[in-house]
Amino acid sequence: MRLVAVAAIGLLALTGCGKKGRHSSGSGGFVSGGGSGGSEPLSSPSGLPTDLPTDLPTDLPSGLPSYTPSDLPSYTPSPSYSYSDSPSPTYNSDGRYDVSASDCDYDESTHEFQYTLNVRNPETQGMRYSISVKWADSSTSSQLGTDYQSVYVSSGSSQTVTATAYRYLTEQTSFTCTVDSVIKVPN
Repeated sequence: MRLVAVAAIGLLALTGCGKKGRHSSGSGGFVSGGGSGGSEPLSSPSGLPTDLPTDLPTDLPSGLPSYTPSDLPSYTPSPSYSYSDSPSPTYNSDGRYDVSASDCDYDESTHEFQYTLNVRNPETQGMRYSISVKWADSSTSSQLGTDYQSVYVSSGSSQTVTATAYRYLTEQTSFTCTVDSVIKVPN
């Protein structure tokens, strides 16, 4: 008898106190499914769409579409440099006034004509001087020897160089030595 009472209490609890279609407004009540104790599957709720897609499309595009706007204004940057109207440095290309010469001589032991040149650069930039020196016989003006020197002199500085020319003299000779030409260029 005790077993039947427990089963009846359990049945009443499952069916909502034994009344179909009603449930308790308090907590813990159950709504009966109208079936015979849960052996049948629940039916689908009504009003839901039944034609939903079951798979996703596979042919979706993989990249973004390319777009080149043709109505954008073109832009040409202006140069960020400017030209200077200042003139380039000027200089006197004739360097004869920059060269002083001394000690024109002949060394009998080495058989060389010698000449000492002092080159002074008055320009605001370094200059390269190309100097030609000539020794000549005083009586006949025939050339006895020549020498060419190339020397760099920085701005406002001076250099001393010696010009030499080998010549074997067999007799006493009177001669002159002169700076024949001086050309200077910026270096």
